[in-house]
Amino acid sequence: MSADVWTGGTAVVSLFALVIALAAYRRQRRAEDFKLARDLHSDLTSGDVARAREDLGTLVYDGSRITDDDLPRVRNSYFAVLWCFERIYAGRCAIADGWSFGNRPLELLDRMVGWQVRYWSENAGDVKQALEDRLGVELSDGNSRLALDALSRAIPRAE
Repeated sequence: MSADVWTGGTAVVSLFALVIALAAYRRQRRAEDFKLARDLHSDLTSGDVARAREDLGTLVYDGSRITDDDLPRVRNSYFAVLWCFERIYAGRCAIADGWSFGNRPLELLDRMVGWQVRYWSENAGDVKQALEDRLGVELSDGNSRLALDALSRAIPRAE
């Protein structure tokens, strides 16, 4: 065989190997992004964040059940919820990075957390006001609210 045939054959094999490697990378990345989406949803809906959301709902809708001794915990709950939205925003950015079409993990995440993002975007001010009224001091949450506000703008609204 001539050198040109070997060179051509090597080029075809190399190209085939590159296509296989890219397909494997895309498949692995997609699987990791789906796992991240599920983990972020779980973070928002279970454990400490679920308890924090319960504290805040109780404060707003049945504040008499929150004693003065509970207020430090409820203040921490407020920030726990906001920090969860920071993690979701960071994860959403990571999932969105590098995808130019057909980002199903991002669509899944948006569907799973979208209504909660909308709810908290619309109601965080009321929660903050109720907490400030009970604490008697202003909460400095401006930077902590940035991710929630960015998520609210980024997640498409269901029509």
